[in-house]
Amino acid sequence: MRILIRADASLRIGTGHVVRCLTLADALATMGCAVHFACRVGPGHALAEIESRGYPVHGLSVLDQRDDPESPLPWAEDMDCLLRVLPDELDFDWCVVDHYGLGVDWERAIRRRARRVLAIDDLPRRQHAVDLLLDQNLTAFTRPEMASSESGRTLFGPRFALLRPAFLGRETPLRSTVERVLVNFGGVDAKGETFKVLEALADFPTLQVDIVAGSANPAFDRLQQLTAKHSHWRLQRHVEDFAALMAAADLCIGAGGSSTWERAALGRPTLCVALAPNQQGNAASLAERGAHLYLGEAETLEVADYRAAVRTLLLSNELRRSLAAQSKALVDGRGTIRVTTAMLGQDLRLRPATADDARLLYDGRNAEVVRRASLNTNPLSWDDHLGWLTRTLADTEGQLLLIASFLDAPVGVIRFQRRSAKIAEVSLYLLEGRLGAGWGMLLLQTGEDYLANHGWEIEEIEARVRNDNPASLRLFQQAGYQPRLHQLYRPLRGGCR
Repeated sequence: MRILIRADASLRIGTGHVVRCLTLADALATMGCAVHFACRVGPGHALAEIESRGYPVHGLSVLDQRDDPESPLPWAEDMDCLLRVLPDELDFDWCVVDHYGLGVDWERAIRRRARRVLAIDDLPRRQHAVDLLLDQNLTAFTRPEMASSESGRTLFGPRFALLRPAFLGRETPLRSTVERVLVNFGGVDAKGETFKVLEALADFPTLQVDIVAGSANPAFDRLQQLTAKHSHWRLQRHVEDFAALMAAADLCIGAGGSSTWERAALGRPTLCVALAPNQQGNAASLAERGAHLYLGEAETLEVADYRAAVRTLLLSNELRRSLAAQSKALVDGRGTIRVTTAMLGQDLRLRPATADDARLLYDGRNAEVVRRASLNTNPLSWDDHLGWLTRTLADTEGQLLLIASFLDAPVGVIRFQRRSAKIAEVSLYLLEGRLGAGWGMLLLQTGEDYLANHGWEIEEIEARVRNDNPASLRLFQQAGYQPRLHQLYRPLRGGCR
């Protein structure tokens, strides 16, 4: 499967778009995809970084002459340039576009070279014509343009935050006092917000301070001169294990961009600043949820504001612990897995089970996590299992047992059992290694489509779920199932959804 990613980096827009796309690219590559990038060449571009990660880059020689990085680019010019640099024989299964300057017209045009399109966009009031729309911000749920958008499925909120595997499941206890501070304002920090923070931190000589300034930071030499005057300050340009460095910090100070989710996943108390207008809404929303302290827009802040905020958190261990707990509750670190599943799951395939699947079905149903969620939690014996499977496969008018696979690897099992002429009951489970990635919804939707075209003339599906199984309850409710007595029901619509 081939993927094209269209994203830019520059001194004006920073490196955040490319960084989060690299995270997605790494995840797709591990699943066997061939990933290509297409990027404009200009001051602060990231072509060398992308190539160093092993991805082909198609450089676009047209310059970005916008004054406002959120304003539209001449989309036809961009598309013409892209089509000139792409080899004629190179078509793609997906195009991922992460660019504030490219919108609905560009998305329609790229379909001549890509079957499906995913847009990553956290700006409201922008129209899209895509199969998937990803907005990992809390503000995504109130996007005003969605009623008239041509977007298909939406991936909204921190549940889909694009994070590297290093941020998943990391235990990060907090010390009772602040000893280490991490300062990071992204790959560029063109306005030099780091200098204001460091001037404020100079008043706290006992703090160990780690400063991370990206390779495109235009003031790196000045930062070197400043940090050399403080033996307890460390300036780094490239960090091999940024998650470990962040996890070691008792306090983080940074911008409201992609690093917001990294800090949240690790539960790091944070002083957050908006470096650009597109960061303001989400930063404020996170503050309302108690996930960090939002100081406001960078240009409005003085050194004294930073000094006062740092002092507040140094004096309140209870406040720091509250910020850590609230932020960590929002982000579980599995967002990248869910996004790749949403993309690749479009090619989830179902087939009828056979007797040759006996061992797969036995091991899957007897897995502890599956048994705990089942109506019958007892382990199955092999003989009982074989008897059940024989009866199920023979009952072609009353039972439909399906195996779901992706790239020929099994994902899960879904079964429909006829309860009456017009009603069928559904049950499903995922195989070990597939849990928590978003496969459940895709399995349910794909199974319903299969059933709708199977010839049973079913009009309604019911599901029975244990009350102590919140994950399954949430899955069926999100799929449109409504409670009735002690079960969940929904009408079976046709194969199109």
